Amino acid sequence: MSRRLAFLFALYVCQGLPGGFLAVVLPVVLREQGLDLKTIGLASFLSAPWILKFLWAPLVDRFGWSRLGRHRSWLIPAQLGMLAVTLGLSAVRPQDDLMLVVLLFLVLNVFAATQDIAVDGWAVRLLQGEELGPANSAQVGGFKVGNLLGGGVLVGLLGTIGWAGDFWLMSALIGCVLMFVILTPEPPSPKPPPQKVLPLLWKSLRRQGLGFWGFLMFAKFGETFGGALTKPMLVDHDYTKEMIAWLDGLLGATAVIAGAVLAGALVRRRGWAWTLARCSVLQGLALIALGLLTPGSLPVAMFAPINMLEAASGGGVAVCVFALAMSRADASIGATDFTAMQVVYMAGAFLAAPLGGALGDAAGYLPVFCLSGAMAVTLGLVAPSVGRRFEERSDTLKM
Repeated sequence: MSRRLAFLFALYVCQGLPGGFLAVVLPVVLREQGLDLKTIGLASFLSAPWILKFLWAPLVDRFGWSRLGRHRSWLIPAQLGMLAVTLGLSAVRPQDDLMLVVLLFLVLNVFAATQDIAVDGWAVRLLQGEELGPANSAQVGGFKVGNLLGGGVLVGLLGTIGWAGDFWLMSALIGCVLMFVILTPEPPSPKPPPQKVLPLLWKSLRRQGLGFWGFLMFAKFGETFGGALTKPMLVDHDYTKEMIAWLDGLLGATAVIAGAVLAGALVRRRGWAWTLARCSVLQGLALIALGLLTPGSLPVAMFAPINMLEAASGGGVAVCVFALAMSRADASIGATDFTAMQVVYMAGAFLAAPLGGALGDAAGYLPVFCLSGAMAVTLGLVAPSVGRRFEERSDTLKM
C-alpha cells in the first residue's frame, strides 16, 4: 500500500471509531439507565452531523491556511477536537451524567463528519484515474475497520479495561492518526480557493443531470430496501444477540472489507461500471436467496455464506459508487461536491428503510427481499449503459 493510500485508510479508520462505539454501546448504556425504547431509538439522531455535513462543507473549500494546506487546515483541528472529546468521555461516566455523555457523542460526530469532508476534498483533488479504485477501497474498508474496532474490539475490552480505558485507547488511536496528518504535507493547490463556493456547486449539480442523481439514490435504495430487515429477520428466527453480532457484525463486516478491496482492484483494471454490474447482480441474487430462506427455519450454515456474499458485494457496490462520484466531482470544490453526492447516495437508505419495513409488516419478509434483490440486479444490468452515457456526457461538457 502506498503512503497516500495508507494515509487515507488511517483517516477513514479514525472516522469509523465513534460510529462503531455509538451503534453498539450507547443503546445498551441507555437501556441500563432505564430509558424506554422510543428514547433509545431517538439516539440515532446523534449521527445527524453525517447527514447535515453538506451545510458546512462549502466552508472547507472556501477557507484554509496556506501554510498548512486547505484541507489540513480542517483535518488537524477536527482531529484535535475528536481527541479532546474522547479524553473528556473517559472522565465522564454515563451513570453520573448521562446527558453530558450524549452531548459529547454529538460533538464527537460533528468533528468526525468535518474530518470526512476535508479528507474527501483532499482525495478528490489529488486522486485520478487508476488511483480511484484502491482509494475508494481504503475509504470503504477503512471506515468499516474503524466500525469494527469501535463496535467490536473496544466493546470486547469494556469489561476488562472499563469505560475510561476504552476511551483512553480510542484517544491513543486518534492521536496516532493525528501525528500521521501532521507529518504528511499537503501538496500546494494549483488554483486559489474559490471566492464563491455555492454558485460553483449549483453549476456542478446542474451539470451532472437528474439521471446521475437518480442513479446515486437508486444504488443505495435497492440494497437497503431489504437489507435493513436482516437483523429483525434474524430475531424473528430466534437468533440470539451474540449470534447476530457474530454473523452480521464480525463476519459481515469482514466480508464488506474483503469485497471493497477486491472491487478496488477491479475498478482499477476494468472500471467502475464493469465492476458495479458484477457486484450489484451478485448482491441482488444474495438478497433474493435470503428472501427465499425466510419462510423456513433459516439454518446458520445456509444464512452465513449468503449473508457474507451480500455484504461483500455491497462493499464492492459502495466502492464503485464512490469511484464514480469522485471521478465526476469538481476538484476546485471537491469537499462540497463530493459531500453532496455522498448525501444523495445515503438518502436512498433513509427512504428505503421505512418503506421496506412497512411492506415487511404488511406482506412479510419474502416479497421485500425479493423486490430489493430485483432492484439490485436491475442496477447491475443497467450499469454498463449508464456508465457509457455518463462518460459521453462528461466528454461533451469538456468540449
